[in-house]
Amino acid sequence: MTEKIRIKDIAERAGVSVGTVDRVLHDRPNVSAPAREKVEKALEEMNY
Repeated sequence: MTEKIRIKDIAERAGVSVGTVDRVLHDRPNVSAPAREKVEKALEEMNY
């Protein structure tokens, strides 16, 4: 069975907070462009 990807795992990989990952995943405002790029890169690397 494939291991689930948790928001915490994404945050650790991207070097951002769990809240930042949540805001990116739900397309909410108040996320800087560099932070959004870090999260999106981590998501891609983790095949999310």
